[in-house]
Amino acid sequence: MRRTTVLAAAATTAVLALLTGCRGDDASTGAGGAFDPAEAVAKAGKEPYAVTVEASRAPDGGAEPALLTARQNLNTVFTGRWQGKEPDGTLREGVTTADAEYLRGHDATGTWLKAPRSTEVSDFDYGDYAKLLLAQGPSARKGMETRDGVPTYHLAGHLDVAQFADAAPSVHRALTRTGATSLDLDQWIDAQGRTRHVDETVVVDGEKIAITLAFSDFGPAETFAAPSPVAD
Repeated sequence: MRRTTVLAAAATTAVLALLTGCRGDDASTGAGGAFDPAEAVAKAGKEPYAVTVEASRAPDGGAEPALLTARQNLNTVFTGRWQGKEPDGTLREGVTTADAEYLRGHDATGTWLKAPRSTEVSDFDYGDYAKLLLAQGPSARKGMETRDGVPTYHLAGHLDVAQFADAAPSVHRALTRTGATSLDLDQWIDAQGRTRHVDETVVVDGEKIAITLAFSDFGPAETFAAPSPVAD
């Protein structure tokens, strides 16, 4: 049981490492906040930052989704805290610090289980997705749209998993392990090159999986301390 739980914690952290955005200096904007998405992505900075991520994952077609809310640091050593709810109602929490991972919800005690940091944690961000979409040319540029009151540029297209081999090796490895070969992606970025929203559909073992990600509350990097009590 303990080994199974540790592996589950590591897998969850690997997912969180992929749920990221970009942060950078303002790109040039025009009337109504319009901007060039290629310029915004190119100028996106790499300074450490914190972001809140709300995510859902479910078979495409309306089934009950798995839900995840996370606050995490990116562009630095990956750390963060998350809460998740499985379709069956199971609740789990996790914390990733600079030197360990912690999970609770594995049993009824309410204590935290400590595990080594997953080797799957990466510095990947959705800016790599945006670059691949922009490389497809005008067909990927869907135009300016407002999301949550923020001017954003909508990018969309079909990507083969093989395209990630050089652009984002960690994503390529993760998708390849699932058996996925391609995905359809809608992505909204702001003038700072930050990803604000993603709708993604990927086919795994013949089943379409719909993933939705919303990014908000961008700010300075934060400290995430080890929780307590921790089980021996």
